[in-house]
This record gives sequence, structure tokens and C-alpha cells, in this order.
Amino acid sequence: MIPHKKKLEFLSYQKHLIVLLFFFFPISLLAQDTLKLNMVETDSLFLTKNLDLLAQKYKMDMNRANTIQARLFDNPTLNTEWNLYNPNKKKFIDAGPAGEKIIALEQIIHLAGQRNKRVQIAKENEIYGEFEFYDLLRTLKFELRNNFQTYYFNQLTIKKYDEQLNLLDTIIQALSFQSNKGNIPLKEVLRLKAVYFQLNTDRTELFADLMEAQKNLKTLLQTNAYLDLKFSPNEQEKYKLLGLKVDSLLQKGIQNRPDLKMAQSMVKQSELNYALQKRLAIPDMRIGGIYDQAGSYISQYSGITIGLDLPVWNRNQGNIKMAKANQDYMSTRYKNKNNEVGNEVLSTYLKLVQIDLEYKKVDTDFGEKFDEINDGFVTNFHKRNISMLEFVDFFESYNASIMQINKLTEKRIKAYEELNYVIGEELFK
Repeated sequence: MIPHKKKLEFLSYQKHLIVLLFFFFPISLLAQDTLKLNMVETDSLFLTKNLDLLAQKYKMDMNRANTIQARLFDNPTLNTEWNLYNPNKKKFIDAGPAGEKIIALEQIIHLAGQRNKRVQIAKENEIYGEFEFYDLLRTLKFELRNNFQTYYFNQLTIKKYDEQLNLLDTIIQALSFQSNKGNIPLKEVLRLKAVYFQLNTDRTELFADLMEAQKNLKTLLQTNAYLDLKFSPNEQEKYKLLGLKVDSLLQKGIQNRPDLKMAQSMVKQSELNYALQKRLAIPDMRIGGIYDQAGSYISQYSGITIGLDLPVWNRNQGNIKMAKANQDYMSTRYKNKNNEVGNEVLSTYLKLVQIDLEYKKVDTDFGEKFDEINDGFVTNFHKRNISMLEFVDFFESYNASIMQINKLTEKRIKAYEELNYVIGEELFK
């Protein structure tokens, strides 16, 4: 039989071993295939590997092919008629020199510049596809960088939490030993264990967010490797509001936003389609030639043919009205999109200014200062120079501050990236 005291010590050791495995096993397992990236390298890999961007490029190729097709002329139509059976000669397929055959060739000619309008619409659709690509690129890059920041700053907080949990675990073991001897009350050990479990719970939640961000990053980068992201102080230093004026930002947003350019292109396409539908009210002309060997009033007859539909009932009235309504619809949507872009730029800028002011008020060197006093604080706690209440208060305040500082820094960088997103331009390089 294992003595009760040794059994408790064994269970305590087992518990700490499980906790350590929980902390380090995912990292050690995934580190076997690790991809180390900074932000520039992440962007570069994204541009070459992302399948959504590749698919959109194929769509652009489709649009270019559609423009090529719109430029092509209609093929001429060839019709022939052959004598199947001549009862006088009792001869099948009597189409020789003394027989009968008819050959007709016809070409459709689109009047009123219809072909030209179709080419212009196809070309404008090609332009729309280009802006669609850039809008997808803008959206996915914003998503990429948001996940990058979430992953990186959660990684920083988790690393600090791991250090704190290890420190707290050491203290709990020492106090448990003293409590078993009756030197200190058990409630102090239980109080520290409660702090330990709360910190461990916070870490678990952060780790879940980190794994979600990593999953999104892997999808965007088309990789299965474990990501080890670096975000140097030099990279963070580029995010500054110096020289940025709200008026110039509004102007940049109107000039650069690909989704606004897409709305503008749709207006242009609707205008071209309206012009085309009015031209389609003019019927196509069919011009051709005919040769009749022996079936006309003279042998070896040849003639020209000209034909067109008479616009009596159908003058394309419905399509013209629909195209005009679509033009008004697209124009209204463009005006709304223009206002939306302006409001997004202004709102994002004001939010960024507020976050930047909040960030400047915070002592971001707090963690380094804590490390300087940490050893002495723990030593004094062991010597009972400070109370359990003071130690727990200090410990919880520090961990909360670490979380808040990292979250605020993450929030600030994301606000700058959001400004890039709503402007449609890389403002911070």
C-alpha cells in the first residue's frame, strides 16, 4: 500500500506533468514542420499560393477571351440545293452541267454600330473583372493580416502566461509542502490554486483563438506547416498617423477603392447596354448572292439578295425600357457606394485616432518593469514580508495588464490595417 502522504505527492506530480504536456505537446509536435514568417514573407507567400486569387485570375482570362469573341464577325451562311431525282432522265442527283443546282451565300451585317457596342461592353466587363480581382486581393489581405495579428499577439500573451503558470506552480508546490507540515493554512494554497486555474482557463481561451487564426492563415497560405510568426519592432514602427489628413484620405478612398470602381464600371456597362438595346431596334441586314444553274427563267442565273426584318411589332421596346431602368438602378447604387466609402473612411480614421491616443497613454514597458521587480516580490512573499492578498492582487493585476497591453497593441495595428482596407492602398510601408 502507498502511504497517504506519498500518494498525494504522486497525484500532485501527475497533475503537473499533465499540465506541462498540455502546454508544450502541441508546439513540440507541430514544430517538426515549422514555417517561420514575418509579415512581408507572409504577404509574399499569400500572393503566390492563395487559390482564391488564382481562381480570380482564371476568371480574368475568361473575360479577356469574351472580349476577343465579341470582336469577331459573324460567319457567312452557305446554302445549296441539289436536284435529288430527274424523272425525265430517270437519274438521281442530276446536278451536272445539264442538271440543276442552286448555291446561295449570305452574310449578316449588324447596323447602327451594334457590334462596336458589344465590344465595348465586353471590354468594360474585362475592366470590371480586374477591379474584382483587386477587391478580392484587398479583402483577403485584410483577413490575412487580421489573423496574423491575432496569432502573433496571442502567442506573446500565452508565452508570458506559461512563465507565470510555471512560477505559480513552483510556489504552490512549496506552499503545499509547508501546509502539509502545518506551517501555513491550507486556504492560502487553495487561494493560489484558484488563481492558477483561472489563469490556465484564460490561457486555454487564448490558445483556442490562436489555433483558429492559424487555421485561417494556413488556408490563405495553402500550407499544412505549423506557423511561427515574427513581427519585429521595425515592422510595427511603420504604423504612424504622421502627415495623414482626413480630406486626403477621403480623396484616396474615392480614387482607389476597387469595389467603388466596380460599381462605376457597372454604371458604364449599363449605359453601353442601353445604347446597344436602342440600336437593336434597327434590324440586321442580310446580304448575299445566289447562283441557279437551270431552275430560273434563264440558265446559269446569278443574282444578289438583300433582306432584313421589318420592325413592325417588335422594336425591342421591352429590352430598351429594362436597360434604362437598369442604368438608373446602377447609377443609384454607385451614388450609395460613393457615400458608403466616404463614411467608412471617416469612421475608420476617427476610430484609429482614438485608439492611437489610448495606446500612447499606456506604459507599454510595464512587462519589463515587472520582470525587474518580480524576483524580489516572490522572495518577499516566501519570507512572508507581504501577505497572500497582496501577492495575489499583484499577480492578477500583472496578468490582466499583460493581456490588455497585448490586446491594445493588436487592436491598434488592426485599426491601421483597417484604414489600409477602407482606403484601398498600402499607406504604411
